[in-house]
Amino acid sequence: MELADAQRAQWQSTYIAHPGMYGEHPSVPAVHAAEVFGAAGARDVLELGAGHGRDALFFAREGFTVRAADFSRTGLEQLREAARAAAHAHFGAGTAHGDDIFEHGGFAVHFFDRDLVDSLADGWVLDDVHFFAEGDLPRRLWR
Repeated sequence: MELADAQRAQWQSTYIAHPGMYGEHPSVPAVHAAEVFGAAGARDVLELGAGHGRDALFFAREGFTVRAADFSRTGLEQLREAARAAAHAHFGAGTAHGDDIFEHGGFAVHFFDRDLVDSLADGWVLDDVHFFAEGDLPRRLWR
């Protein structure tokens, strides 16, 4: 337990002193992992040691559902702030109405995950599916 406490203190002070210290671009291992995960059909990623989230946010942009953990609460707060600022900031925010529908200021925003798009297109051939967001309240076709 002593080593874990020391690590927690070290990373907490590091992220307080150096917010966003690794930058916004994903690491080379994360880019490789996303290719491998995608080829294997993985949809969920658990990132341990996520820090301020450069790789977790990259995985999310690549369409994975991401769970992130870190010793530093500050690092995870930085990750949350960056996620809110990203294009998918409205997912899970606002008043939930079920089925991935959220209300923001009187507007309904519906997020379609890739599985739902595929099930709705059952019997059709999808040549390509693209991300789509419009204005300040994105209407995502997949996440």
